[in-house]
Amino acid sequence: MAPTHYLEKGDGTQVPRWSRSRRACPFNQPQTITHERRTTNRHTCRAAPDFKQVRSYLRTIEQREALVGFIRAGWSPTELAEFARAVYLAPGKTYPTAASYQYATEKRADHPYAVETLTSLRAPGSTMPPFDRLVPKEYEWDDPDNPKHTAELRAEIEVMGRLWRNREASFREEPWPTKHPLIPRTLWSRLFRLRNRYHSLMNTVQFEGLLGFSEPSRSY
Repeated sequence: MAPTHYLEKGDGTQVPRWSRSRRACPFNQPQTITHERRTTNRHTCRAAPDFKQVRSYLRTIEQREALVGFIRAGWSPTELAEFARAVYLAPGKTYPTAASYQYATEKRADHPYAVETLTSLRAPGSTMPPFDRLVPKEYEWDDPDNPKHTAELRAEIEVMGRLWRNREASFREEPWPTKHPLIPRTLWSRLFRLRNRYHSLMNTVQFEGLLGFSEPSRSY
């Protein structure tokens, strides 16, 4: 684009002068603005309520008097929270609720369970667990996922499962299965109870009539 007009310098030379719209303006240049994203941790750790808050949970005069007994016995709010959790934890909750404190104060500080709980919390080397924490899953004794089952026991259940399938196939006049998928949970629990009744794999196979359905290469 040609200049709009010229300026004359002192020595008589002329220099082009561009229109104002063509001048470089720092405010017209593209600017990169960096926004710093600040993230805040909205998760706040739930703490055990103090005794004043606990008192608001209680309904009767007897419960409030029992709370005074816990305080005079030297209990701390965190220790009382652990005792309330041990006495009653509402379904689906991960921390003691108002009902937990109501049941706990009804037992009073001199209750044997309260004394035992306080002793365990103050035992050397013990640490106070978090007030709000997940409840460990409880397994039935014959649950296949029970972590208390040893690898040896699980292997014996697998052997019993093969023998059981071989016997079922023989009853139906079918060939024995060559593939052994996972044992259904219901059958696994049944085999576990049988194994637990006879105390050993050999006795279980013998008394349950499974001895004649083992592969030729296996002996029990």
